[in-house]
Amino acid sequence: MKKYVSISIIVLGLFLSITGEAQKLQLGELFNEGAVLQRNAKVSIWGTSKPSETIRIMIQDKKVQTRSDQNGDWKTDLSALKEGGPYFLTVISATDTVRLKEIYVGEVWLAGGQSNMAFMLEKSDRGEEEIARARNQNIRFVLVPYKAYEGDKNRGDMNWRTATTENVAKMSAVAYYFAKELQQKLNVPVGVICCYKGGSGAEAWMTRESLVKNPSLAPIVENYENYFSSLGKANYRDLIAKYGDELKEYQDSVKAGNTTLKSPREPMGEQHYNRPFGLYYTMLKRVIPYSVKGAIWYQGEHNSPRAEQYRTLFPALIEQWRTDFHNPAMPFLFVQLPAYANADARNRPIWPELREAQLLTWQKVKNTGMVVALDLGDKGTIHPPHKEPVGKRLAICAFSTAYGLDIPYSGPTYKDVEFKANKAFISFNFVYGGLKATGPLQGFTVCGSNNIFVPAQAEIKDNRIEVRAEGVTTPIAVRYGWDNWTEANLTNSADLPATPFRTDDFPLLTAGIKTIKYQ
Repeated sequence: MKKYVSISIIVLGLFLSITGEAQKLQLGELFNEGAVLQRNAKVSIWGTSKPSETIRIMIQDKKVQTRSDQNGDWKTDLSALKEGGPYFLTVISATDTVRLKEIYVGEVWLAGGQSNMAFMLEKSDRGEEEIARARNQNIRFVLVPYKAYEGDKNRGDMNWRTATTENVAKMSAVAYYFAKELQQKLNVPVGVICCYKGGSGAEAWMTRESLVKNPSLAPIVENYENYFSSLGKANYRDLIAKYGDELKEYQDSVKAGNTTLKSPREPMGEQHYNRPFGLYYTMLKRVIPYSVKGAIWYQGEHNSPRAEQYRTLFPALIEQWRTDFHNPAMPFLFVQLPAYANADARNRPIWPELREAQLLTWQKVKNTGMVVALDLGDKGTIHPPHKEPVGKRLAICAFSTAYGLDIPYSGPTYKDVEFKANKAFISFNFVYGGLKATGPLQGFTVCGSNNIFVPAQAEIKDNRIEVRAEGVTTPIAVRYGWDNWTEANLTNSADLPATPFRTDDFPLLTAGIKTIKYQ
């Protein structure tokens, strides 16, 4: 009997210990030493404590008070914080105090997307040189740990780090160069929340609800859930076990120097990182609703086979993120896909269709900005290492879109076309001081009534482009840069490249494709 009493006491003690730990005053995991808070804005701050407890928060000359709910969760807002730091942040309950000694206030941006945003500084052009001279303590970043599914192991922490030599190698190269430009121009602390995953589709970063409510996007969810339901959990567990064995065999083979084995493909299901609405819950939700100035985004490669759908999917993602971060007008800046030769296994020009979807998003969704990176691609790799100019162009876009500076921020965009005899005359927006090109203009094609596009000669005349082609006596449409890989070279006087465009509305190769075939 005494034995059972002792065991009961031990179990009760452990329970009380665990419960007591859970009830301690704690801040949300992003609020730690070195954190950057957004200046001159409503700043959300949250955490946990004992239920129904008064919580007081102090920073600078601000004092706010709130009360935890019956579960011990609490949230409140700070406002009009002035840039600078380090500042003390003190949070007090009736029984506990949390004091952070190194909090900064400045500009905070969220960096999202897939592998080209995840591309690390150490792998980029001249990245090692940049790492060696990285000494700016006023650029700070968080690497949101990758988690494929709930219960998956954490790969890292949520600590803030300085973008200095000892820390910055693994940071997104695009985000680093973006932050560097902002910090130098604005002269305030800059924080970047790095939340991305290579190979991810846009739908992985959205909620199930936001996908299902849109008729164009609901098939994404229906397709996945029908597939997984028909597969069955038992079969899925067997496939996961088999995949684990094959993966180990592959990794052991690579370590031994044998590269003849193909990397196994992970079965789609509830543990796959790229399932619809997966990464939203395992990664993005961890930083919601941390107050940010805006978002930078580099993604689209994965969605290119469904480029027409991206016209709806991408704006829906932007709308949801703005709602999640309590900022309906949050600036959202993104990178248009660069040139790449092997974008499609069947060599179909589908990346131009994705680029067009990105262009339409910029033109139709307020407070967005698009960076053209057509000239920064690499013919043989989907991961071009030229990330510094991408980051700088995003910063230029931010200065105009988010900070109201009157500077050139876009390359030429198609305005209208006039057909005269055997020629087409193209007009542009964002010409600034004029159109130009290094060497002869390239990348233009034209078609007649047979709808077959052929390479065209193009010249700059009075800030318009005159286009003609041998054998096309009556042109009806012009395209520019309309291929996966292109050496199109039109820019403006600010050396910003023109976006690819077409003057026609011929059917898209990706029209009507709304789902992926799972295997």
